[in-house]
Amino acid sequence: MFLLIDDISFSYPGSGIMLFSDLSLSFSQGWTVIAGANGVGKSTLMSIAAGELEPDNGRVRRSGDAILCPQVFDGLKPEDWADIFSGDNHVGMLKSTLSITDEMIEREHELSGGEKKRLQLLAALSHSPELLILDEPTNHLDRYSRDLMAKALKDFDGIGIMISHDRSFASALSSRTVILSRGMDGTVAAEDIPLPLGAALEESDRRKKAGRDSYESIQSLMSAENMIARKLGERSQAKRRNLTKRGIDSKDHDAKARIDGARLSGKDASLDGAMRNHATRSRQLGEKLESIGKPLMRKEGLSLQGGMRVLDLSFPASTLKAGDYSLSVPELTIKAGSHIAITGLNGSGKTLFLKAFYDHQAELGKDRYILYLPQEFSSEENERILSLFRSLDDEEKGNIISDMFRMGSEPSSIFSSSLSPSPGEMKKLALALSRRDGRSVLLMDEPTNHLDIVSMRILERMLREDGRDMTVLLVSHDEAFLSACTDTVWRVEREGQSGVLLV
Repeated sequence: MFLLIDDISFSYPGSGIMLFSDLSLSFSQGWTVIAGANGVGKSTLMSIAAGELEPDNGRVRRSGDAILCPQVFDGLKPEDWADIFSGDNHVGMLKSTLSITDEMIEREHELSGGEKKRLQLLAALSHSPELLILDEPTNHLDRYSRDLMAKALKDFDGIGIMISHDRSFASALSSRTVILSRGMDGTVAAEDIPLPLGAALEESDRRKKAGRDSYESIQSLMSAENMIARKLGERSQAKRRNLTKRGIDSKDHDAKARIDGARLSGKDASLDGAMRNHATRSRQLGEKLESIGKPLMRKEGLSLQGGMRVLDLSFPASTLKAGDYSLSVPELTIKAGSHIAITGLNGSGKTLFLKAFYDHQAELGKDRYILYLPQEFSSEENERILSLFRSLDDEEKGNIISDMFRMGSEPSSIFSSSLSPSPGEMKKLALALSRRDGRSVLLMDEPTNHLDIVSMRILERMLREDGRDMTVLLVSHDEAFLSACTDTVWRVEREGQSGVLLV
């Protein structure tokens, strides 16, 4: 079994921008992870691999059927029902592994997000494809659903390709990572690294730094050779001026003889030769620099500390309600600078607690020190944030855009002409704007759901290194992210219609 992407080029009609140019990749049995920033072309490349898009040039060859599972599951197709209820033992084992019952399948549109993703995977695997492509399969999923899906995917014996920023999930399945990045000319290059996602990203960083160091070293040598050639040229010109017979008395035969002797000695010719050698080496080094190109090393991350007021926070013992469900929360005291992870299964009340915590601080008048980033912004909240951005003068807007660039956004994609950033860009915009107000408390509900792996790792470093003095409460299922930027774990446990926050 094989998938060959051979020297493809692709651009979207009417865009005028070449996305891929002479891009080649090959895949065989086993799992490969595709990673890269938002907008770099991951989903487009996978649509080409699956045959849903045709390249402008080059070709794609595959040895069998391909199935692409997009991020959003639109429901079962007619052909899915036939295979799922075929009575095949393999499909029966998949249902058991994914904890999907026939009753759940019959009410597919009433399922939770995690159940729908498991049903999507069941449908895909029931067709026994040779090529299976998954686009961000674990977005919004809790650990229970992720573990069930990982177990089913480990038994897949075809060619598996996964677009993912979930390092724990991806690393459990794959030891090969392809990182897509945009070059100086705007086209996308692929870096193929035989390591799990987390280690591959670190290796890519190391290679970029080594490439930048090498470039700067060659650049320094070229400058030195240039300087030496220039000085030798100046000395040669000075010698030539000293060896002219103009201005010498026609009867001063001794002076003329000394000049003739110096000319015959060839010292000036030797100086010219040395100058030419250094000039040649400088030109060769310049050609080498031009051929390799300057590696991109963007400045990343923001300081989250300047001008912020550090606060201790409290929350009274409470019973929080959401319909018939109740969550018991003990009395809490949170020391300034704490970085707390809030974990638990979907539906256990993590978001319920985080919102109640924020509302309580607002009642105490402390909300002006807090940035609360929910899972999704409402349309009203989006408009409030965008209105705040629009009210800034050009210099302040430039500073905000610069901050967002340092959080992994590309200037061309930060704001469309209609000012409708993606959910991930909205979160970064809110964070950039909050720096103007001296916030010292950060409440984030599933912040990585809409962030690409580049932005997510930048946020990790910001919280771990620059945000040490901030108070941070994070709700997330991303274990690698929580491990990198929190030091305390609170867990919400649910049984039936009751839950408790364990601290």
